[in-house]
Amino acid sequence: MASKKQTIFTLSATKRENFGKGASRRDRANHRIPAVVYGNGQEPLHVSLDHHDASLVLRVPYVTINLEIDGKKIVVAPRQIQKDALKPIYKHVDLVVLNDAEQKTRIDLAEHADERAAEEAAKRLEIAAKSKVDLGEIAVPVAAVAADGTAAPATDAAATPAAETKE
Repeated sequence: MASKKQTIFTLSATKRENFGKGASRRDRANHRIPAVVYGNGQEPLHVSLDHHDASLVLRVPYVTINLEIDGKKIVVAPRQIQKDALKPIYKHVDLVVLNDAEQKTRIDLAEHADERAAEEAAKRLEIAAKSKVDLGEIAVPVAAVAADGTAAPATDAAATPAAETKE
């Protein structure tokens, strides 16, 4: 059984007083990510996050973030993440406030993420094998799909086609 991956993290944020393109560029130049926290009927809250810490957290699938702003904790999840097309930096993050039911659902999704990924990989391999048959290509029968999504070809001698000889 695989070990549980951590999906709940704590980040500190600072409120932003200046808005707009120039202020966001200054934040990014200071290794900060501009972000907006919204949801639960509250006014949007403009904050900035430390780029290094936030980039490590935002890579985790189904992440839940305990955001600390001025000594107050808010439980949020990323709704939309804007990344630079060429550089490995985050340009902006939209964070949505989670209620208790949404937090439980998100934790449940995170616990079963590996299982769903293996199922999706098996489906993709099956579709790829069928499409090769449809194209007239010889598909190698798949005996099993490992948990990491790799296929183990069948070792049956009858399943492998015989090589054609030229006369």
